[in-house]
Amino acid sequence: MNKTVKFILFFVLPIAIFILWLGGFLSHRVEPGEAKDKGKVVSGLPVLTVEEKEVPNVYKADGMITAENNAKVSTKWMGRILKIYVNEGDYVKAGQTLAVLDDSEIRQQKNEALAGLEELSKARDEALAARKAALENYEFAKRTYERFKNLYQENAVSKQQLEEIETKMVAAKSMVEQVDAKLAQLKAKESQVKAKINQVDIMAGYAVIKAPFDGYVIKKMNDEGDMAAPGMPIFIIGEKKLQFVANLDESLLDKVKVGDTLKVKLGDREVEGKVIEKNPNIDPMNRTFKVKLDIPYSESITSGMYGKILIPISTSKKIVIPKSAVFKWGQLTAVYVVGQDNVIRLTYVKLGEDYGDSVEVLSGIKPGDKIIASQTEKACDGCRLGG
Repeated sequence: MNKTVKFILFFVLPIAIFILWLGGFLSHRVEPGEAKDKGKVVSGLPVLTVEEKEVPNVYKADGMITAENNAKVSTKWMGRILKIYVNEGDYVKAGQTLAVLDDSEIRQQKNEALAGLEELSKARDEALAARKAALENYEFAKRTYERFKNLYQENAVSKQQLEEIETKMVAAKSMVEQVDAKLAQLKAKESQVKAKINQVDIMAGYAVIKAPFDGYVIKKMNDEGDMAAPGMPIFIIGEKKLQFVANLDESLLDKVKVGDTLKVKLGDREVEGKVIEKNPNIDPMNRTFKVKLDIPYSESITSGMYGKILIPISTSKKIVIPKSAVFKWGQLTAVYVVGQDNVIRLTYVKLGEDYGDSVEVLSGIKPGDKIIASQTEKACDGCRLGG
């Protein structure tokens, strides 16, 4: 075999084969087009058909829990509790001292204010003496000016002399006005200091905690040595009776009666209350009337809690689905809709009224649609529902 044949067989031919292999000419080629993605298959997810249901239309009104003859006794002064004179369960009279706070800072503020008032009094006396002297000087300058004015009219003095006397009179009057302005400032400061003293006296009263009315000490919130903070209860005085107070629209005046039992929503739970009082007079400002409901006592329900009174007024058909079918993504809400091809698609919805375990859907789905009823964490957008 000559050198040319060897060169072709052992060098040229292998290179040509390698180039053809790299170009894909020696392997099976896939025709161009779109690949069909069958999607992930999920099984065991419950499916329900969306339908309209007859549900009550509920009127909601804001209200608040209040305590009948109950009061949270607090102070507007922050101080250490020096002495507590009552215990839980004790009966107290209105005005009876319950506790005493440290008022040393209040007394110091009052002493400083009294010292400042004394300094202002001395400054005022000095200003009054200065005003008396300035006023005498002005009266003298004024008389001199009048005398020189008459002499000027008789040509006994020059105009320059008259103007010099007039200038002295104006300067004397200005001095009186300056002293009067200073007296006014001192008077204003004195009023401020006196107001501060009155305020300090009021604050001193906050250091003595007294019972607002006759009743029992239901709860003692602090002990001796604790720091009392403004607005934080120290005692709870009264009876274990709670009420829910709300203002209702005038259209409900004939629909709510004393003795009716209505639901009240407090946070995530509902309680039943009995209407014990109804004011038939309509408030002309907001066209509402007031009702009070007796609420059963509970340690988890306290005075001041916000809530809503729920009053069924009619019924209507609405799309209602279980809350377990709702998928939440941040502030968005959605459901997983199952198409005729069994493909699951994430569909955003707008929710409406809350009905406990169910919720109204305002838009996004329609009757007849099929949705995943629960276990939404196992579903996915574009997945295929298996058997």
